Amino acid sequence: MTSAAPTTERIQALDVLRGVAVAGILVANVLVFFGIFMIPESRDPVARFVERVFVDGKFYSIFSLLFGIGFGLQLARGGEAAVPRFKRRLRVLLAIGAIHALLIWAGDILMLYALLGFMMPWFARKSNRDLLRWTVILLAVPTALYVIALAAWMLVGSGVPQTQPNTGVPAGILSIFETMGRGGVKDAIKGNLVFVAIRWADLVATVRFPKVLGMFVLGLWTVRAGIAQSPATHRATLVRWSLLGWGVGLPMNVIAAGALLRWPYLPPSPGGLLGVVAQGVGIPMLALGYAASVALLVVHGRRLVTAFAPVGRMALTNYLMHSIICVTLSYGFGLGLWWRISASTAMLIAVAIIALQIPLSAWWLSRYRFGPVEWIWRRLTYGAPLALRA
Repeated sequence: MTSAAPTTERIQALDVLRGVAVAGILVANVLVFFGIFMIPESRDPVARFVERVFVDGKFYSIFSLLFGIGFGLQLARGGEAAVPRFKRRLRVLLAIGAIHALLIWAGDILMLYALLGFMMPWFARKSNRDLLRWTVILLAVPTALYVIALAAWMLVGSGVPQTQPNTGVPAGILSIFETMGRGGVKDAIKGNLVFVAIRWADLVATVRFPKVLGMFVLGLWTVRAGIAQSPATHRATLVRWSLLGWGVGLPMNVIAAGALLRWPYLPPSPGGLLGVVAQGVGIPMLALGYAASVALLVVHGRRLVTAFAPVGRMALTNYLMHSIICVTLSYGFGLGLWWRISASTAMLIAVAIIALQIPLSAWWLSRYRFGPVEWIWRRLTYGAPLALRA
């Protein structure tokens, strides 16, 4: 029987980066947790613009990179025998994600990761060069599809007078969301189920699938290249990635934020295409810049960033706790802050939650071997007894 014990080969840079990523994901998600994504940006324009430039899309991209790295490390350590175990892990993760999405918060990302993860064994048979090619192809798919959509829109709508697109939420949906933020538990569950359908429609409309899968594949490549296992010996590469990521990614994200503020994503438009192209380049590049910078800080032993390692070791538990805490703060059965706070206030709440999770995660891991949800995940994957206490 395969051991369910934790690996003794933990890579600190990956734990830290995972902790930073889950913290950044919370900063992005609070705008959804508190319904701020439906409020006009004019109410808090600076905070919304900063979020678009520095946060939106970057941290789920880092987490996607780490997911691919995790798969690559399992292959490197266990060979082909690791593939069936990886698939069992995905099935358990899919179940956890479904419970999270349907009963707690619709913005779940776990189901998407689990479903796309089943494609990774196919990519594992590709050469290193092919992995890089597939990364570029997958990350370029959203732009290519937008060009096709724009051409079709211009052809079909060439004789139709152009008007300002209606970006408002339909009254029926708005009513459900309002009730979710003011009513009880039943209203929250009903609204959440509607939210799940809207969430997955948005994932399709914004072509999220190839964006995530592309970063999975890049993560697998970094393991093949040895960068993920030993960042200290690839310091020069990380410096180049950091400079390139920030140098290209930051200005492209500024362009994207400005363009998509001026020209909405839908219906397709030339201005929208500018935003999509800038995002397509800027988001993965800045994500790589962040990841490389964090890895370099870990290599140099900077305590401020290494404090995130415990958060990363129990990232799944902390991610789910974000939902429980924020839903309780936001929805009607809790404090009812839905639609009542600004983007900047929501971000401060996110920072406060992260500041609490850093010492709490360290405290927990000083007594237990895994985070509680990580223990459940591993226990169900291996189907064998597994001690939780250290």
